[in-house]
Amino acid sequence: MSTDSQKNYPDNTQEQLSVLDAISDLLVVSSFDLDNLLAEICRLTAYKLRVKACTIRLLAPETGEMVLRAAYGLSTQYLTKGPVIAAKSSFREVIDSGKVTQIFDVSRDTRLQYSKEAIAEGICSQLVVGLLRDGQATGALSVFTDSPYHFTEEEVHTFQAVANQAAVAVHLARLHQEQLEIQRIEHELAIAAEIQKKLLSTQRPQIQGMDIFAWNRPCEEVGGDFYDFIELPDANLGIAIGDVSGKGIPAALLVSTVRTVLRVQAENIYAMCEVIRRVNRTLYQDSRREDFATLFYGVLNSNERIFTYVNAGHNYPFLLRGDELIELKTGGMPLGWFYEGTYEEEAILMMPGDLLIIYTDGFTEVMNDNEELFGENRLYQVIREHRHLAPAKIVEELDNAITQFESASSEYRDDRTIVVIKVNR
Repeated sequence: MSTDSQKNYPDNTQEQLSVLDAISDLLVVSSFDLDNLLAEICRLTAYKLRVKACTIRLLAPETGEMVLRAAYGLSTQYLTKGPVIAAKSSFREVIDSGKVTQIFDVSRDTRLQYSKEAIAEGICSQLVVGLLRDGQATGALSVFTDSPYHFTEEEVHTFQAVANQAAVAVHLARLHQEQLEIQRIEHELAIAAEIQKKLLSTQRPQIQGMDIFAWNRPCEEVGGDFYDFIELPDANLGIAIGDVSGKGIPAALLVSTVRTVLRVQAENIYAMCEVIRRVNRTLYQDSRREDFATLFYGVLNSNERIFTYVNAGHNYPFLLRGDELIELKTGGMPLGWFYEGTYEEEAILMMPGDLLIIYTDGFTEVMNDNEELFGENRLYQVIREHRHLAPAKIVEELDNAITQFESASSEYRDDRTIVVIKVNR
């Protein structure tokens, strides 16, 4: 290196190459410990290239601050002098355009944000080069001298090469961290999916003269649909099916909330409208305003074959009785919209041959290549055509029909849940 002072800087290519080789070795054995790796890059750069100090800062795009990630050769007092803002400092040109910034005399250059502190630290000259990723500076490597110094073009190239290796280290460490995060999320999703699967795999109720079947398929690892069977006193069976807003983990948590609150209320209160009113209040109080759920809840008395239900904003279940199709609409608004909700209930007598279908909108909102919805009419038609089959087989035929109808390129996917009750005698 050439110098304006008598300081002995390295002036041979071999010394410059040695630091690059050392840093390359670090990248191999770093185990993606970014802080330690960047600290060692700063140490090697300062030691082997014989400058007073070296720092590496990364840009925080949301604030414009150049966040210190590693340093060597500078005091704690200087490093903690205050936030370094790219737009107000010697980093501005590096971040804005990727240009190298040289400051020969920190006492006279207005680009330095903390010139008095730099002078007190014994800094005379500074070189700033960018950590480039796809042509954009995401941070900067700075070197400092304790006497006035002009860096040659060759020296600048050397420091740029060091900065490039630092940029690679940052990129690899972030990719590694992202991969670890993905693995963690996948692990948690697998656990959540297993828990939800167990919640939805309650034993199928056995009622003499009836065949009951329930089926659920989430569109992601965990879903926002659920069904539940609740054993109640006096030969009563609670039957619930719900659909909460959102998808993934947030939806699964909301499902757990609705299901738990429903069970607590249903097992302690007989009046169905009061059960749903209390579930609505709890959901409104304990969730975000954008969270809501539709819920269909009915109680089947197996002795008298009376089915009493409340429909809280859910798509209409339907009862096939001969050629008649009866939609179960009575109820009120979805859960969680308002603190006070008014709900009504209706009772129907289940008769031999009746087929009750309770489902979520994942069946009807499937779209084909012509952007047509599967819709309620196709759903009714498939159920009518296969009503003579057992409930499990009916669901299988419905799923086949939707699979044939559905567009392979459709980006819309939704959870599908269905409960089928067939009265045999």
